[in-house]
Amino acid sequence: MAALKRDLQRKKEKMASEDGISKLPDDILICILSRLTIKEAAKTSILASRWRYLWTFFSGCLDFNDLVYMKSFGPLGDGRDPRSLRCIDLVLGSLKVKDQSLEEFRICLDIDPNCDVDSWLKFAIQKRVQRLDLQLRLCKSEWYNFPSHFVSRSLTSLRLASVYLNKEGLENLLCHCPFLEVLTLEKIRILTSIRVSGLSLKLNYLQLDSLVKLKDHLEVDVSNLISFEETRFGLSTTCFEPVPILADEMLREGCFSLSFVPDDVFGRLRTLKLEIRNMPEAVFYSIPELPNLKHLDISFHIYTYGFLPCVAFLKACPSLYKLTVQSTRSISPYERKVKKHSPHLSLRVAELVGFLWLRDDVKFLLDLLESATLLEKIIIDPGRAYLLGKPGEKFYRKNSWEYKSARTRAIELAAKFPHLEFVIP
Repeated sequence: MAALKRDLQRKKEKMASEDGISKLPDDILICILSRLTIKEAAKTSILASRWRYLWTFFSGCLDFNDLVYMKSFGPLGDGRDPRSLRCIDLVLGSLKVKDQSLEEFRICLDIDPNCDVDSWLKFAIQKRVQRLDLQLRLCKSEWYNFPSHFVSRSLTSLRLASVYLNKEGLENLLCHCPFLEVLTLEKIRILTSIRVSGLSLKLNYLQLDSLVKLKDHLEVDVSNLISFEETRFGLSTTCFEPVPILADEMLREGCFSLSFVPDDVFGRLRTLKLEIRNMPEAVFYSIPELPNLKHLDISFHIYTYGFLPCVAFLKACPSLYKLTVQSTRSISPYERKVKKHSPHLSLRVAELVGFLWLRDDVKFLLDLLESATLLEKIIIDPGRAYLLGKPGEKFYRKNSWEYKSARTRAIELAAKFPHLEFVIP
């Protein structure tokens, strides 16, 4: 039996040595492996003896969402499962190769207080990680205290969610990560005020999401800022210092208007992402003109005014090139709100996500096809918007009758407009 196993191993290694890819130098093979997921890269260790340790030089995206048990319809794995923690520790221990950097390190887990998150961050610093995504949720409503002494000269992108970080800690973080370009803070309930300011900051993209305690002050003064995205919960004082090249604003509104955004900011916008949550209908009859806007991305959650926001913004955006609409459902009769689109002479691409082929959806699309005379491409995604990028997305697309039915009708519509390019996932 042992001799048979040795023969099989020799044959396997002979076959591996004869294929073209195995003739490549190690540096190129490592580069190829780093384009895979860490799970796929580790599997190559069984190909032949030469491949056994190549994966430990992995330098791509280390995403533990791909390794641990995933909940059916949630973005977080269960880090309280000892098997998940052993998996993380095993992989991190295997990748401790000196002078080998890492492009991205992502951990999104439910964890308990016994998890050694500090060691994970130490690993990220040692590996000179460029992009760090840390989304933690502790049991018993506890929070991980993100270290105020975190220092990285390699980090260019950082996302922190559900961690403990106060104003002083944030300022220290910005000071000690001099090359940080992208910063996302999400569900950090301890932050009551934020000051992002400094001539030396390289920050280009700033996103503040669901900061429920942010009620005192928000000051943004960064000369390189290109994109600012914010979720608001009753913020009373906002300081927009001069931001010369600001071109992207995301406003996620509750029950108040867009009046807090300076007019000069609106006039410079090239991309606008707007998530609407029960905004008063009157807001959409007084939208300022957006003469330079090229891409409008609107997300609907729960609303009672049909596609009125889309139509209203289309009227205010004479230079719009692409329209993206993400909706979770249609409630009110669309035709009762807006009878017809105004002619739009610049729109080239329309992307409709969550398009379930309800009456409102169809009416909006047909009016858009008639009014946007230069339209070239339509992307219709019948998938539920809230499932995009989540573990449940593939299951939904494979098994949902709702999705399959809406997709079939989209294909039928595409056949009626052969002059347009239709993309239907």
